[in-house]
Amino acid sequence: MVGVSFLFVPADRPERFDKAAASGADAIIIDLEDAVAPAAKSAARAALGTLPTGAEIFVRVNGHGSAWHDEDIAAISGLSLAGIVLPKAESAEYTLDFCCRCKIPVIALIESAAGLAACRQIAQHSARLAFGSIDF
Repeated sequence: MVGVSFLFVPADRPERFDKAAASGADAIIIDLEDAVAPAAKSAARAALGTLPTGAEIFVRVNGHGSAWHDEDIAAISGLSLAGIVLPKAESAEYTLDFCCRCKIPVIALIESAAGLAACRQIAQHSARLAFGSIDF
């Protein structure tokens, strides 16, 4: 994925999905995590049913251990996605379990010292690593 452009779109803004798909970006990341306020998380998950077809779509779920993670995983199951972005990846064990359950490519987002310390092991289980410099 060298030279690939990703365009983030808040999941609670479905009116932007088609525009993002037509933007020329190589992949679209529909964001359920930081771009969506807690009060809008349910509506954002419901909007996933309106994803455009014919585009490389990834969904960034809320991190493991958050109040929304399990509901995000349930909402994306059955969707035709290019992959999932897993934020706050800190554990090789959880990343392995997550990747096995998802059965589609996972981009593990390293955003903490714990994630950095475990990044070699996390990389063995995920399709790609990404570095979240803002949260780090």
